[in-house]
Amino acid sequence: MDWVKIYSFDTQYQAELTKGLLEQNEVKSVVINAKDSLFLIGEYELYVQQDDEKKAIAIVDEYKGLTKIDSFIMRGPIERLKDVLEDAGINSVIKTSKNPRYVLDNYELYVNNEDTKAALPYLTGEKLEGWQLIKTCFRTRQARFRVELLNEVHIPCIVIKKRDVNFMKQEINIYVKDEDAEAARQTVQNLDGWTKIQEHDSLGTAEINETHLGKQGIRCIIEKKGGKYVLFVENDNEEKAIEIVKSLASWRLLETYTDTIEADYAAALLENSGIQAVTVARTDLSLMVDIDLYVEEFKLDEAAEILKNISATENE
Repeated sequence: MDWVKIYSFDTQYQAELTKGLLEQNEVKSVVINAKDSLFLIGEYELYVQQDDEKKAIAIVDEYKGLTKIDSFIMRGPIERLKDVLEDAGINSVIKTSKNPRYVLDNYELYVNNEDTKAALPYLTGEKLEGWQLIKTCFRTRQARFRVELLNEVHIPCIVIKKRDVNFMKQEINIYVKDEDAEAARQTVQNLDGWTKIQEHDSLGTAEINETHLGKQGIRCIIEKKGGKYVLFVENDNEEKAIEIVKSLASWRLLETYTDTIEADYAAALLENSGIQAVTVARTDLSLMVDIDLYVEEFKLDEAAEILKNISATENE
C-alpha cells in the first residue's frame, strides 16, 4: 500500500504528538526525519497510507493551532492541572479522546501553540507551587490504581505524563497538595485493600503476569520493594489470582516492535488463533520505547509461523 505525506513539522515534538493523535483514531502513520544531517535544516514529515489520507487530514485539522501537553484516563487530575494553568493566565481546553480498542476514554489537555513554552515549567513541576510529587509510575493503569486509592481517602491529585528529550513518554508523575503529601505517601505505600501474591527479580516478568491477570479481570499493582518487583491484587481476588499465576506457563519473547499498533495487531492475531499473547512496553538505553510480544513457550514455533504467514500474505 502506498504512503503519502500529509503534513510537515518544524519540530519532532509536534510530529510525534500528531502521530499519536492519528494512532488513537486507528490511523497508522510514520514520521520521517527529513532534516539534513550536516546542516540540521529541513522538516519532520508525517506519512499515512493512501486509503487513510482524507480521514487523517480531517483529524489533524480539528486540532490545528493546539498542542497536547498532558492526558490521563481520569478527568479529575487533568481538570486540576487546567485550573492551575488558568490561574497562571494560560488558556487550555480538555478534549475527550475515544478509541474503540480501549474501554476507558482519554482526557487530553491542550494549550495554544504559542503558550506551549509558558506551560512547560508547570509540566516539569518547576512552577507547580503548592503541590508535591509523591509517586512516579511507568504505565498508565498503574498510575490509575494509585489515583483511585487517593480518591478513596479524598485526596485530590494532578497527573502529569513527563516526556524525555525525544518527546517519548518516560514517566507518569502524581502530585498532591502540600498539606496532603504525608497522608498521600502513606496511602500509596500501605496499599490498603490490596494483598501481595508474588515477587519477581525483573520488572518485565512482573508486567507479563500483571497483563495476563488483567485479561482475567484482576487488577494488579506493581511495587518495587527491596530490589524485588512485588505484585499486589485486591483482597477479594487473592485466591483467584494465585491460582491463575500458578497455572501460567513459561513465557518466551517472540518479537519486538517499535509501533504499538503493530504489536497489538500481532497479539490480536495470535489470540484469534488460540494462542495467548502478552505485550510489554519497555524503554531501552537510547530512551526509545519498544514493545515486546511474549507467548507461551510451547506455542513459540506455532506463533512465529502464524506471524510469518500473515506477513507474507500482506506483502503479496
